[in-house]
Amino acid sequence: MSRSDWGADESKRFAADGKESTPLVFAPAEILTVHHTVTVNDDPDPAATVRTIYEMHTKGNDWGDIGYHFLVDQAGRMYEGRYSGAKGAPGHNSVGEVVTAAHTLDANTGNIGIALLGDFTDREPPLPMRHAVTQLLASLAAKHGLDPVGTVVYRGAGRSAERSLPAISGHRDWLSTECPGAQTYRTLPKLREEAAKLIVP
Repeated sequence: MSRSDWGADESKRFAADGKESTPLVFAPAEILTVHHTVTVNDDPDPAATVRTIYEMHTKGNDWGDIGYHFLVDQAGRMYEGRYSGAKGAPGHNSVGEVVTAAHTLDANTGNIGIALLGDFTDREPPLPMRHAVTQLLASLAAKHGLDPVGTVVYRGAGRSAERSLPAISGHRDWLSTECPGAQTYRTLPKLREEAAKLIVP
């Protein structure tokens, strides 16, 4: 679902002076990071939940926009997250660089954030969601030349300390957090393997 499909109010991205609160910045993609939103499971209106997250991130957290590049609901529907302009694929500019979002503190440059809508601390993500996330991960990995089962050295922009992490990481690989939920994190090795199988050599 595009931003217009889920009902993003684009005026929220702008300050009173008419300028974007967070100007668009792009960089080559280096890594993929999986999150969960700790919102209600079996959500009757996930698009409304995406709008709520957008409001919280944009105004409450003062991030200028939603923090994730993509969100996936439990029925397997995908939602375009961070605004990236009109010239490239969702989350990207016309030359394939990824827009800098706000999902891993100081490690957002080149880091694509994918959020699972729901709370997966004690419950596994349902099968339709896992299939959709696997497809999305495979597509993004192929687009950016990442090995889903491999390791990358993340450098970001202007970072003096390099970090070696799985190409498909979980939020807790970056900092002390329960995200993306114990059950999501437990399934990441399988998601990596399944994503790798979807990429044609």
